[in-house]
Amino acid sequence: MRIFSNFDTRLREKTYNEYRQTHSDENVICFWRSLLYRFYKVFFPSLFVLLFAVFGLMFFYQRLDGNYFNYIIIAFVIMCTVFLFPIIGKYIDYKMDFVIVVPNSIVMYDQWGIFKRNTVTISSYSVKTISIKKSGLLYSMFDNWDIIILTEWDAEHNGEVVLRRVPRPEKRKNQMVKIIGIDVDANQNPQI
Repeated sequence: MRIFSNFDTRLREKTYNEYRQTHSDENVICFWRSLLYRFYKVFFPSLFVLLFAVFGLMFFYQRLDGNYFNYIIIAFVIMCTVFLFPIIGKYIDYKMDFVIVVPNSIVMYDQWGIFKRNTVTISSYSVKTISIKKSGLLYSMFDNWDIIILTEWDAEHNGEVVLRRVPRPEKRKNQMVKIIGIDVDANQNPQI
């Protein structure tokens, strides 16, 4: 589905196929947020809002007569709508954010709602190191972590680009290192 110029639900597939045509299959990887992120940030909060609305309406239906119940329904619809907006934002993050790694660069697509998208392209020559940040019990159990790419000349992000809640980060990190060709044991910049 395509809404406006910067909200395309097939962007990941189209971009991945374009890079596969210019580079070979083993030199391109594409990954996105984990399924655990979808359950933890989208499914369970949506379920909680739905259950809150159903049990709340049942409670007020039993306690109030029919005169005020219509106002209670309107209040619950407004409250549920307010609570669902951040959940919809998290779903868009899950569905639309992705990273593509090719031999000369790392490209990260970050969609914010339907009106704003941020695309960051990192040259493989500016990558100093790739590290993994591990925190949280739930994400630890399901092997979902943040990958941090430390770069040179990136004043906007203080030299760090963070890929949040990536499944199997050790495998992704090793694939990234292999594809972009950095030596993690040696200094990447010979001028330093």
